[in-house]
Amino acid sequence: MKFILILLISMVAGFLALSQEIIWIRILMYSTGGLPQVFAYVLGSYLTGIAFGSWWARKLCSQNVEILLISKMFFFSSIIFYLALGLTSYFYTIFNGAVIYVFVGIVTIFTGAIFPLISHFGIKSKNIGQHLSLIYLFNIIGATLGSAVTGFYLMEHFPTVKIINFILISGLLASLIITFFSHDNKKKKIYFAFTLVSILSVYQIHDEIFSSFLEKIHFNNKFVKKGNYKYLKENRSGIIATHFNENINCDVIYGGGVYDSCFNVEPDGPNGIERVYAIVKLHPYPKNILVIGLSSGSWVRALSYSKVFQTIDVVEINDGYLDLIKKYPEHAKIFEDPRISIHIDDGRKWLTRSNKKYDFILMNTTFHWRSYVSNLVSTDFLNLAKANLNSNGIIYYNATGSEDIIFTAAKNFNHVVRFSSFVAASDSPIGVETETAQSFASSFMNGDNQILTGSRAINKILSNELPNIRQEILTRKDLFEITDDNMAVEYKKHFSRYFNPELSWLRMFERLL
Repeated sequence: MKFILILLISMVAGFLALSQEIIWIRILMYSTGGLPQVFAYVLGSYLTGIAFGSWWARKLCSQNVEILLISKMFFFSSIIFYLALGLTSYFYTIFNGAVIYVFVGIVTIFTGAIFPLISHFGIKSKNIGQHLSLIYLFNIIGATLGSAVTGFYLMEHFPTVKIINFILISGLLASLIITFFSHDNKKKKIYFAFTLVSILSVYQIHDEIFSSFLEKIHFNNKFVKKGNYKYLKENRSGIIATHFNENINCDVIYGGGVYDSCFNVEPDGPNGIERVYAIVKLHPYPKNILVIGLSSGSWVRALSYSKVFQTIDVVEINDGYLDLIKKYPEHAKIFEDPRISIHIDDGRKWLTRSNKKYDFILMNTTFHWRSYVSNLVSTDFLNLAKANLNSNGIIYYNATGSEDIIFTAAKNFNHVVRFSSFVAASDSPIGVETETAQSFASSFMNGDNQILTGSRAINKILSNELPNIRQEILTRKDLFEITDDNMAVEYKKHFSRYFNPELSWLRMFERLL
């Protein structure tokens, strides 16, 4: 067999291995709501599976390795990966927690056996080191293509269940093609027929196996009661879905498998939207607003009711939200408001590039325990935001129950107040007189109808004195200042052997320098 074919087989193996890993991470991130430990657990399970696969390949290499054996490994790696994902949706109460990571490792054993088998089979010359390096190089090239093609292209244009099907068919086709190079015609014909039947069978059963796949791994044992999503949007930035919640009589929007908001702009509604209307008590007539995170668009639509604001810039990293918002007529009006500019970008990158100063920066931040949330609540981010605030500007964001987030705000600003689950921070005093707040509140109009006047929400807002809690929170000894380096809000433990800022990478490099 020509060596170039061995290199191509190695490249395909790398492509499939990385594609499978990307899917595992996406599915497990979605099912857990974005736990930061998922990536580490999947990677650990993957490496463990590869190690066992390599050990198994050593046993197999003691025999005569035929090309059909490599073909079989491609077949079983693909088919078990496919069926394993199907099982996780049907039996998620069984295949969850630590069990599912064991499952990931078992699936990867077959993937881990492919590379050493290819190397053993393909290297026939005396230039063992050179040929092994080339096989490894092409495996890495394939892995890179897996990240690029699956992670960037397929996830942007196709739903997850179709990508799973594509990875399976790719693996089976690779297995099928490899059988052509076998010299055992009898085995080749049998295996060729078996693989071909498997491919045809997948087309027959795929829709049934993966019916309501995302809903099942999201709702788990509540799926029967909750049923399917109302709308679903998938792209490489994430998975967004809406679902009618009969308990609160509202369409809830989920981002990455976690509650984002619901489509409501009424101040007394079920989504705690009085927190955005609290702007009337926080700042006297802000002109320029920056909103980081669009979600359902409810908060931006609520702001747009007031003519006080001159510009409302919105930065959202996932353009999928725009497609869902357009399905809700009241919320879709934000696209018609000339004051509102929506930018599909990363919030930090936007602030880094922008020279504009804002009176108010608003973020309905996601839960503090989710992956990457440190990017929006760390000292590093707050300093970046501060550079884009006017002298009396305020940053106002959701602490989601984390005292460390409030502590970090107190470390970086002179004035810190709470309103419900939100924290407002500024270097100038926060809060306005009741009469000013009432006047501001009266500017929120939907046509001829007052939005805030007479609502329970405005009474709650006006009755909050908004005392400065900075000194009080800074006296706490049990809290950490969140930085990009320590990501304390995601990984904080109360034992120094698990979390110790003095052992961080940044401190280590500082000591080395």
